[in-house]
Amino acid sequence: MDFSRRSLFVSLLISLLIFSSFAAVGQESTNQAGTTVLATVNGEEITQQELSQASQVQQIVMTLSRQFRSFSQFLMTSEAGQNFLSEYRKYVLDQLINQKLTVQKVEELGINVSDQAVQEEITKIVEENQQFSDKSDLEGYLKDNQNMTLENLKTRIRENLKTQKLRERVTDKVTVSEEEVEAFYNQNKQSYTDQEGNVRPLDEVSDQVRNTVRSQKQNEAYNQWLQEERKKADIEKNLDQM
Repeated sequence: MDFSRRSLFVSLLISLLIFSSFAAVGQESTNQAGTTVLATVNGEEITQQELSQASQVQQIVMTLSRQFRSFSQFLMTSEAGQNFLSEYRKYVLDQLINQKLTVQKVEELGINVSDQAVQEEITKIVEENQQFSDKSDLEGYLKDNQNMTLENLKTRIRENLKTQKLRERVTDKVTVSEEEVEAFYNQNKQSYTDQEGNVRPLDEVSDQVRNTVRSQKQNEAYNQWLQEERKKADIEKNLDQM
């Protein structure tokens, strides 16, 4: 498996850190134009509320106003700043469209994840984070700091594992030749040095180089697949509603 379990673990922790701010922004947007449809993907809607939750524009500006007041004023009061935020929202909307396409493809292919696999990830989070001595500590942290339950986390893990399985299917034919390994090594030798700063020979780091090249090619293959899926999908954007 080239998309490692540790990568999944890291992405889950990152999502935990930002979840509470997602929720806060989402509550504000519900009272505004939360139900405004900004895009449809094969008939499924993406609303203003979803974009607000994902982009966190209000949260970002609030943070900047405390630490970089002049920059936050630029964003909020100048035409250039508003254009910047508009382009950022468009970028996030495209990411939401990609996410929607991914979920639809997972459902189309019938990709499932067992309860055991989800539980193994819960166990891994506890074992790899010294903050948690057992599952109850994790559950308490989620409740007190992230405004979510253990069941919420399990749902996130299940969806991440499904996406991971999809990526593996899409990229399962990716291969790396010896020529590609050697070429990448020759172009990036300074990334493979020992503690004294000496470049390590290729035969010592070939597995590491191969994994790096494979990961890059997998990302390229998946992104290309995603672009092809976008071309085939029925996607409509209502950018004038943003």
